[in-house]
Amino acid sequence: MPFKRSLMRYAHSAGHTHCCYTADGERIITSGSDGDIRIWQGIDDDDPNSECIGEFVLCIAHYGDRLLASTDLNTVQAYTYPERNRDGTEFTFTAPVTTIKVDSKFIAAGSEDTVIKVVPVDKSEEFFELTGHEGPILKIDTSPKGLLASSSGDGTIRIWDLKERKEIKVIKGFETASSFYNAKTFVTPSFEPTKGSHLAYVQGKQVQVLETVNWSKTVTLKDDKISSNYTVCSFSPCGKYIAAGTQTAEISVWEVRSGDVIKGETKASEAHRITALDWNPANNGEFAYTDNTGQLGTIIDCYNIDENILEIGIDENGSVDNDVDFGDIQFDKDDEDNENCISLERLKNETLGLAKSDDDDLLERKSNRSDSVAEVRIPNTSTAMQSAFQSSSTPAHLEHRYMVWNNVGIVKAHTDGDESTIGVEFHDASVHHDIHISNYLNHTMAALSSSVLALACDTPSKLVCIALSAGSREWSISLPDCEEIIAIGASEKLVAIATDVNNLRVFSVMGTQRELICLPGPVVAVAGHGDSIMAAFHAGSPINGYQNISIMLMQAIGLSVRCREFRIGLTPCTKLTWLGFSDRGSPVCNDTMGTVRMYNLKGNYWTIVCDMNKHIKNASDTFFIVDVSEHNQIVRAILCRGGAYPMTTPKPLVTELPMQIPLCDMESDKSELEESLLRNASLLIDNSEANLREIAIKLFAIACRSENEVRAKELVEMIASPNLLSIAIKYANKLGRIHLSAKLTELLPQMEEQEQLKEKRCNEIEMEAINLLQSSPMNASLMLAQKDKSSSLTIAPKPILSSQGKRNPFKRGGGGAAKLISNPLSHLTDKAIGFNDSQSQGSESLNGLHPLENDETINNENIENESQNLVSTTTPPKFMDWYKEHKEELQSQNPDAIAAELTKIAMRQFKALQSATKSIKRRAEDDEGAANKLTKYN
Repeated sequence: MPFKRSLMRYAHSAGHTHCCYTADGERIITSGSDGDIRIWQGIDDDDPNSECIGEFVLCIAHYGDRLLASTDLNTVQAYTYPERNRDGTEFTFTAPVTTIKVDSKFIAAGSEDTVIKVVPVDKSEEFFELTGHEGPILKIDTSPKGLLASSSGDGTIRIWDLKERKEIKVIKGFETASSFYNAKTFVTPSFEPTKGSHLAYVQGKQVQVLETVNWSKTVTLKDDKISSNYTVCSFSPCGKYIAAGTQTAEISVWEVRSGDVIKGETKASEAHRITALDWNPANNGEFAYTDNTGQLGTIIDCYNIDENILEIGIDENGSVDNDVDFGDIQFDKDDEDNENCISLERLKNETLGLAKSDDDDLLERKSNRSDSVAEVRIPNTSTAMQSAFQSSSTPAHLEHRYMVWNNVGIVKAHTDGDESTIGVEFHDASVHHDIHISNYLNHTMAALSSSVLALACDTPSKLVCIALSAGSREWSISLPDCEEIIAIGASEKLVAIATDVNNLRVFSVMGTQRELICLPGPVVAVAGHGDSIMAAFHAGSPINGYQNISIMLMQAIGLSVRCREFRIGLTPCTKLTWLGFSDRGSPVCNDTMGTVRMYNLKGNYWTIVCDMNKHIKNASDTFFIVDVSEHNQIVRAILCRGGAYPMTTPKPLVTELPMQIPLCDMESDKSELEESLLRNASLLIDNSEANLREIAIKLFAIACRSENEVRAKELVEMIASPNLLSIAIKYANKLGRIHLSAKLTELLPQMEEQEQLKEKRCNEIEMEAINLLQSSPMNASLMLAQKDKSSSLTIAPKPILSSQGKRNPFKRGGGGAAKLISNPLSHLTDKAIGFNDSQSQGSESLNGLHPLENDETINNENIENESQNLVSTTTPPKFMDWYKEHKEELQSQNPDAIAAELTKIAMRQFKALQSATKSIKRRAEDDEGAANKLTKYN
C-alpha cells in the first residue's frame, strides 16, 4: 500500500522549525523561530494549544510528563506536560542549543558551542560533557547499547561510548558549516531503536546504513525520484523502515532489509528544505515533518500495522518464538496466571496449606510497587549544588587568565610550560606600583584591595599576603592538613579565606588572626569591603533548580564581631556568578540571567538595580562584572561576545552600565520619574533629599495635569517633606487647584508631628547606642583603662620649666597636649551615636586634663568642681565616665527609674552641666579680655 501525504499547514513563522510526538503518540508538538510551542491533536487540529517561551526555540523533546525545549537563553528548559509549567533547567550552554535527545537512560543535548552534555534520566550522576567536535552540533541520537552519535558542522559524525565517556569512531566526508543556521544538511545520525544494531545517516542523495559491531556498511539506500540531497533521516519504531527528507521537501521511505523503496507521494507541492522528521511511537506507520518555512505535514500508511505486530514474536506455526528478547521480563513455565496448565507447586501449597515463600512475597511486593510507580510518577527535583567560585575571575584551567579584576586593579596569571607568573596592574599608580612575581606555589585564587594582595592555593593550602600599605611586606600562613582553601576575599582592613570544612578564617591585613567562624553550609563565594566580610554559602540542597544560598555578613569592630544572616535573591533556575560590595558598602550579587541585585541594609531586602541583558544584542553575549558604583549609579562590566569570560589579549574595554530598577511601563515619563524616585530613596546617593524633592515635584505636576488630585496628594503624603509640601501648595495655587491646595494645607500639622516623632526616634536610637556601648564588656574595660590613665595623668607632678624657653607641652592652647589625648572608643562611638570629628576637635578644651583658667571668676563652687571633673561633652566615653561616677547618686534620687530612664536623666543633667560650663567659660574669657583692654588703656 503506498504511503499518503497530508497537506502542509502553517505551524510557525518562517525559520527553523522542529517537531516531535508525545510519548503516547496522540499529539504532535512543534517549535519554531517565533518562540512558540504548539501542541496539536493531529494534522487537522485548527486550534492547537500554544505557549510562548522565548524569542526562538530550535528543538524540543518529550518524555513521560516532561517537555524539554531549547531557549534563547542558551539553556535546555524543562516544563511539565501538559500544564507547561517550568520544571527546572537541564543544561546551560554558552551558545544556542541545537538538538535534544531523550531515551530510557540518558538526556543529551548539543549546542553551537561544539559541546555535548549528557545526564542520566534518574539524575543518579551529574552531567558530563563530550568534547571533540570543531563545529556546531547539528543532530544527535542515542542507542540502546549506550552509544551516542553526533553530527557536526566540522563535516564529521562521531560515535561516543556513554559508559566510558569517550569517542570510539569518527566518520568523515560531509559538508561543513560554520553555523547551525548555515547548514544545508543536518546529516542526522539515527540508530536502529530496538537493539541498536545499525546506524543510518544521510550523505548526498543516499542514506548509508552501518553495522554497529564493526562499523561496516550494510546497505546503501537510494531513490531515483528525488532531485536534491537529503537533509534528515530516521528509523521507524520497529526498526524495519527508514524515512528521509530532502532540501526540496521530497520524502522517501525504504524497507531496510530488502532496500526497496516504499511507493507513495514523494513530491511536494512546495519545495522547501525539511528540517525535522519524527516517527509516531505508537508504531502505526505515521511520521510528522516540518520545513524551514514553518510548515507542518504528516505521512501515513508507510507500513501495515497488523503485519508488523505479527512479526514481533509469532512464528509460522502460531507459537511464540522462545528466542525473542523480552528484556528484564522473564516468564515461568508454571505461571499461576495460566489457567490451562497444571502447577505441582501450586497443588502442594493448596493441599498441604503451605504459606507463600519469601520469594513469592518479594515478587508480590515488587509487582505492587511497580504498579504504584506506573500510576503516580514522582517528579525529579534534584539539582546540582553550585560549586565555589571567585568573583571577577576566569577559569583556573586557562593558561592566561584573570585571577581578579576589580576597582583597585587587575591580577593576571600566565602559564608557559613549567613557568608560571603573576602580574598585578593598579588602576591608580598612587596606590602602588605594578607587581610581577613568580607563581612558584601555583596560586589559583587572588583577592586585591587598596591595602593588601592576597594569594591562595588549594594544595598545599597556603595563604600568602603582600601588605601594599607597609612597603610590600609579605606574610604567609599554612592551614591544617585537614583543610583546603576554596575561596578568598580581602578588604582594606581584613583578609578572609573559606575552607572545605566550612570554616571562615579572618586575618588582619598584617597577619593577625582575627576570627574563626563556622559557616552553616558549603561556601560559594567570599567578598570584603572596609571592616566587613561577606560569605555566601549553601543553606540547604537545591530544589527544582533553585539554589538555596544564604549570606553571612560579618563586621569587625575592635575585638568584637557582629554577624547577620540573610537569604540571597536569585532568578529561578540560575546560579550565582558574582558577589561583592558597592563603593558604599552595600552587598551586590549577579546571576546567570544577568540580573544585578543590591541589598538594602536598612530595609533588609534585595532590589534589582540593573538588567544587563537589555544591553546586549546577541543571545550568546554576556557581561563580566568588574565593579559596582552606588555613588555614580553604574555597573562596570566587560562585554564578552560569544562567551562568558573576557580575553587577556587584547585588553578588553570596561563598559559602564547605568543602574535602572525595572519597573513597569518604562517607556512613559511617569515610570521613568518613579524609577528615579525609588532609586534615590533606596540607594546611598549624594544629595538624595534634593533629588527626591525635585523628582517628586515633577511627579506632582504630572498628576495635576492628569486631573488626578488624589494621586498628587498621596505623593506628598508619601514623601512627607515640609519643604515639598510648601512647594506643592504654591504649585497647586498656581494651577488653580484650590481644593487640592486646601487639602495639602491640612497636612502641615500632621507632617510637623511626624518630624517630631522622627526626632524623638533619633534620640531613642542615640540612647540605645549609648546603653549598648555601656553594656559591652569590651567597652567597659576600655573605659576603665581610660579612666585610670586620666587619673594617673592628673596626679603626675608638673615638669620643671627650664630657663631656655623650651615649649611647655601642658600650656593651654598648645597643640602637643591635645594630640597626646587618645580616645580608644572614638572609632566606635562616633559612628554609633552620631558625633563627628569637628565637634570633638572643637571641644577639646573642655577635657578634664586641661583645667579652666581664671577659676576665681566662678561664683558657684559646685559647678566649678563639676566642670573640672567633666569629660568632653561631645565624646560619649567621657559622658560614661561622668555617669559612672554619679550613678549611685542618680539612683538614690530616682529609685523607681529603670536603666534606660536613668540614662536619659543623666544625659539631661550632663547637657545642662555642659551648657553651664560653656557659659562660665565665656564669661571668664570676656572678663579676661576686658581686663586686658583696661590694662592697655591705663
